[in-house]
Amino acid sequence: MLLKAIVIGLLLALGEVVNGNIRVRVLHRLYGKKRAKTISLFSGSAIILAISWFALPFISPKTYLDCIAIGFVWLVMLLCLDIYFGRHVFKFGWKKIRDDFNPLKGNLLSIGMMFLFLSPSIVFWLQQ
Repeated sequence: MLLKAIVIGLLLALGEVVNGNIRVRVLHRLYGKKRAKTISLFSGSAIILAISWFALPFISPKTYLDCIAIGFVWLVMLLCLDIYFGRHVFKFGWKKIRDDFNPLKGNLLSIGMMFLFLSPSIVFWLQQ
């Protein structure tokens, strides 16, 4: 189950990288930074939900505890990806990376990460 969760986690990472690129390259220009972040939260959540919907039967969790474990694996993978990109690709400082997770500063990444963590359990419940 762990290996399958990691494989799907890589697919989720690809989907979220594409979503982030669309936000920065298209939505910022069309709607401004704040609205683009909100739109991106919903589109990113839709990507997560769609991938979870189709992939969860492949992973085949048996219990909600399995779903929490899958969500935790995905959360750790995408947190590492976001921190890696922030530090090494975009050369952000730790304060900027920390601020990206702060909804009080208008950033919605932490909300998206919470949805990512919960999505296997939500899909498991919906598919029963």
